[in-house]
Amino acid sequence: MQPRTNESQQILFDAIVIGSGAIGISTAYHLAKEKIKVAIIEKESGPAMHQSGRNSGVIHAGYNLKPGSLKAQYCVKGNQELREYCQEKGVPIKEDGILIIAQTESDTTVINELEKRGIANKTPVKILGQDEIKYVEPRVRGIQALQAINGASIDSYSYVKSLANDTSSLGAKIFYNNKVLSIKEQGNIVTTKTEKGIFLSKVVINAAGLYADELADDIADDIRIIPFRGYYAELIPQLTHMVNSHVYATPDLNFPFLGIHLSKRTDGRVIVGPGAMLAFGREAYTFGSFKGGRLSKTLGWPGFYKMMARPEFQKLLQQEIKKSILIKAIAKEAIQLIPELTENSFIRSYAGNRAQLVDRNGNLIDDILVRETSQSIHVLNAVSPGLTCSLPFGRYLAHQAINKL
Repeated sequence: MQPRTNESQQILFDAIVIGSGAIGISTAYHLAKEKIKVAIIEKESGPAMHQSGRNSGVIHAGYNLKPGSLKAQYCVKGNQELREYCQEKGVPIKEDGILIIAQTESDTTVINELEKRGIANKTPVKILGQDEIKYVEPRVRGIQALQAINGASIDSYSYVKSLANDTSSLGAKIFYNNKVLSIKEQGNIVTTKTEKGIFLSKVVINAAGLYADELADDIADDIRIIPFRGYYAELIPQLTHMVNSHVYATPDLNFPFLGIHLSKRTDGRVIVGPGAMLAFGREAYTFGSFKGGRLSKTLGWPGFYKMMARPEFQKLLQQEIKKSILIKAIAKEAIQLIPELTENSFIRSYAGNRAQLVDRNGNLIDDILVRETSQSIHVLNAVSPGLTCSLPFGRYLAHQAINKL
């Protein structure tokens, strides 16, 4: 039976983790493995209710990440660990690789850069010609492609749920339906105030995703999470056989978004998208929704206006808004990859939200960002490929927490 929150007031935990997404659960899992007395506090009724469960389910290979970045380091290592974990635990996984398609000569320049990054990051990649593309994805058309054979699909919710069960089995306590209101460090004790009571610990790890910047308070006053909603379409069931794996358009390397892709999921569906547009709320999964609030904080942030003032961002946003509102805009880009498709090949699917960190100068923070105090660790930026990074990154955060005990 899950312990009641008022019982937790009598317990001094070694560590408290805020958030039960992939990063938070992984951190608690690695702490529990080290016999650390740890509690997880989550405002939702279960794990992976937001970014970790509302994504494309891709295990990224690491070909697109800047060599030397934390994302590259944890993604490549996490790719292997995540595939091994899913195979061991019976979490649904589909290992068919990723193809990034070049359709113009300028696209081939990007493909060559991605190959260099993949090689530098020590992830298996190779360039394919037109005829070779057809052997992998017979219906895809392009003049060149990069193949990343370690790319895969998983059921992301099942993965995080499995990891949460493993964490509980190791003795960790999980408190769902309990929103954290504040964190206060006093002497050698951290007081975490929630809607249902007070939790005491020696260290706190803030992995609150879409709300991580708010809980970080003074040490994050130079940055702000700006939520971007990503809408997905999917192929109608009769056409899912037209895609075998993951097919990506060549990305714009000036932005941390990967663009349109068609991904064969573990359940056989093929999702298409996403479009990325500014969300009116941090949990706003439909166009007119303001759920999760914080719109005033977005509009009051000077970095928001500097970001919006950039001509290249304005151009990107116009394209992405169309894809978020009009299914035919997603269809148009997908048809360029698979000409046999038509506008009638697609139906609207689900949406996710990306907790994109933006600084005061309007720069989109691309790499992982963690800030610490003597008794707290704040994960401020761990967006895609955060799910792929989760096992080694969570281990790192756990070690950092142990060093504070």
